[in-house]
Amino acid sequence: MKSEGIVYKTITYKETSKIVYIYTKDGKKSIKALGSKNSKNKTFGFGEIGNIVSFVSTDDDFPTLIEYDILNSAYKYVDSFDTIFSLSKIIELINYLPDDSIHYKLYPFIKDIILNLLNNPLKLLSIFLIKMTYNFGVSPKLDSCINCGNNNVSFFSLKRGSAMCDNCIEGYKDDLKIWTEYYKDKKNYNEYSECNYKDLLKRINEYYLIHAHINLKL
Repeated sequence: MKSEGIVYKTITYKETSKIVYIYTKDGKKSIKALGSKNSKNKTFGFGEIGNIVSFVSTDDDFPTLIEYDILNSAYKYVDSFDTIFSLSKIIELINYLPDDSIHYKLYPFIKDIILNLLNNPLKLLSIFLIKMTYNFGVSPKLDSCINCGNNNVSFFSLKRGSAMCDNCIEGYKDDLKIWTEYYKDKKNYNEYSECNYKDLLKRINEYYLIHAHINLKL
């Protein structure tokens, strides 16, 4: 059976092999890569985390790798801390994805983010993380005040996970514009506004921690 996916985790299997976990348009799969720890074996290198691969495997309940090709290598990201950091956080979030996610829609989006990561990694990571919130049942409410229903909203409350109006906002006031813009779809990533991504990622981490109970350590 031929497929394509993103390698997101591996574990040792016996002495010379690995079980490789791959995220695909059909969801998460586990593949036995026999002999993949041996540099002379044709399966060597299949389990590099972050690689996008096409592969052929046996068609059974616990498939075995037959052959593979690397479509996009994770090694291209190691020259920059921001790119390798961003890729690692994308891979980390794949691990958290619920099994009932809409994988056939998610996979091409995640793949596209990874392929474009070299251009502006922290921006792409921020867009990715904000858009991915709905997969954990905690999508931010952005169009009206969660407290009174007023449509004239000005701020985003990390604590409430929602937009709020001037009369109701309490505590820290985050930038509603950037959350709204990054949550919605645009034709290409260059159309999204720039901002201070290190600060934004800290706030995104707080959002995930409060509402999805996931600490991405951003």
